[in-house]
Amino acid sequence: MNLTGILKKENIFIADHYTDTDSFYNDFSKFLNKNEIIKNTEKVKLLFIKRESVQSTAIGKGAAAPHIFSDEFSDFTFSLALIKEGMDFKSSDNQKVYLVFLIMSDEREVGLHLKSLAHIARLVSSTDIVETMKKAQNPQDIINIFKQKDQLI
Repeated sequence: MNLTGILKKENIFIADHYTDTDSFYNDFSKFLNKNEIIKNTEKVKLLFIKRESVQSTAIGKGAAAPHIFSDEFSDFTFSLALIKEGMDFKSSDNQKVYLVFLIMSDEREVGLHLKSLAHIARLVSSTDIVETMKKAQNPQDIINIFKQKDQLI
């Protein structure tokens, strides 16, 4: 699995702080719309919120991996969000989440979702990617760090 080749600069979202996941998903959906990745901001926001309400997508060590399926996505889309001050994702380890790996596609990509989630879990558990990403200043820094850490898996 190589997520480095899928990650694009225009899919990287950086923010300072969020008080809750609903606000984060609202702004992230607007970001996707602004970058012409989706058309229906409200639909995508609600899918993320619904997914989060089933069970927290936090995977521990300061990371989360929300994933949704929607016909809004014509291609498999992988995004990274850096929340510089962290936010509460109701993680089982009670840590704030700083790095959010977002996986989005239509229903045809179920296998790719599962492979991506497994890869992200290995990446977070076996590297210091979250701590290193906290120092990133811009999307290019994030891509460089992601590429470096992804090669270790």
